[in-house]
Amino acid sequence: MLALLIVSCVLIYGLVMFFLPRNYHAELQSQVTADFYELVDIIEQNGWESSTNSILEFALKNNASVTVTDGAGESVFSVNSVNLASTENVVPATDSTPSMSCSSTFQDNGQSYQLYANIALIAVSQSYGILLQLLPLIVGIILVVSVLGAMICSRYYSKPLVSISNVAKRMTTLDMTWKCEVNRKDEIGVLAASLNEMSQRLSDTMDSLKAANWQLKKDIEREREQEKQRVEFFTAVSHELKTPIAIIKGQLEGMIYQVGEYKDRDTYLRRCMKTTNDMEALVKEILSAARMGGSDFHLERTDLDISQMLRKVCQQFRGRMEDKQMELRMDIRPEYHYQGDRRLMEKVFTNVIGNAVAYSPVGAVITVTQKDEVFSVENTGVHIAEEDLERIFTPFYRVDKSRNRNSGGSGLGLYITKTILDHHEIVYKMVNTENGVRFTVIFPKAAM
Repeated sequence: MLALLIVSCVLIYGLVMFFLPRNYHAELQSQVTADFYELVDIIEQNGWESSTNSILEFALKNNASVTVTDGAGESVFSVNSVNLASTENVVPATDSTPSMSCSSTFQDNGQSYQLYANIALIAVSQSYGILLQLLPLIVGIILVVSVLGAMICSRYYSKPLVSISNVAKRMTTLDMTWKCEVNRKDEIGVLAASLNEMSQRLSDTMDSLKAANWQLKKDIEREREQEKQRVEFFTAVSHELKTPIAIIKGQLEGMIYQVGEYKDRDTYLRRCMKTTNDMEALVKEILSAARMGGSDFHLERTDLDISQMLRKVCQQFRGRMEDKQMELRMDIRPEYHYQGDRRLMEKVFTNVIGNAVAYSPVGAVITVTQKDEVFSVENTGVHIAEEDLERIFTPFYRVDKSRNRNSGGSGLGLYITKTILDHHEIVYKMVNTENGVRFTVIFPKAAM
């Protein structure tokens, strides 16, 4: 930019030095010619003898030598501006000074005279000399103007481009935390605005990709966890079914070969029947749990009177409570409704209350409470270890480590309860209290 400005200024000044003296020369010739013919008119009107002052004035004004000759060619009057230089402020001409000549014939008292003038165009030489004298100053001005111009142009054009270039480099590293602070209306401003818009779109796209990637990782982890749970579930299923099948097989072989007490076939056939019934109930629970864990499972929601359903389930267990001399306390507020699957919610209430009755000692107190959206069942006389509370909802997990079915169920009741409540998006928890264990369900308020 600096070199371009210097070359431009030098070229302009060179053109001025070339054309200005020539234009001034032509203009000065035109002016001198006009002054000469004006002098001729004055002489023709007044005569040359009366116009000597005008001739002298013309000579001084135009740095000229003027001669008046008669018809025979003899000089009758002559004046030279050089001779007047000692008395007037006249710049003498030199050999290199350009000049011009003018001549004209006039009549005076019936005689012919000729006026001849030789004019030195000193002003032309002076103008050229002044331009040469100003050359150092002009060169200095050119340098100053060029440097300032280059700095201004660089700041106005180059600096925004450098900023945009730096921003473009940051884009290659996928760094979208920048913004082009170039507020202009020209092409550079349009470029900066385009980069800002592209950056915003790329940033939004990257955020979307990150969110999609995070969701994909989450889905993969969930799928892995579900696969792990399925493997653990079927492993537990095979373990649970292996024992009763082995029992039935052993009893049948004993009866077939009439070994010892197995000769009493009627007794052991009834036992085989009981084991088969237990297996049937277990298989039904396994199928129920597997069906609810499938991706195609959906709820059939209807309006449920939770208060009425709780009273009905409590009534079903009154007989067993009386056998164990238990006390049932109910604090159920009427007319609480919820949109849910009737069959599954009845299963939840049956499992929770049934577990409280089954695992409580003789004489325990069962308290069923339902106040608005909070439902809880508390049974006294028993506590669950903290490590068991953390795994109580795991399939086939039983607090009784002996896994004796006489003291515990299949281990699927609470897992099925958890699955049903998760499908309904209902919050639940089981905690130890001062007197026993409490299971609490909190229905969503929006579903009331």
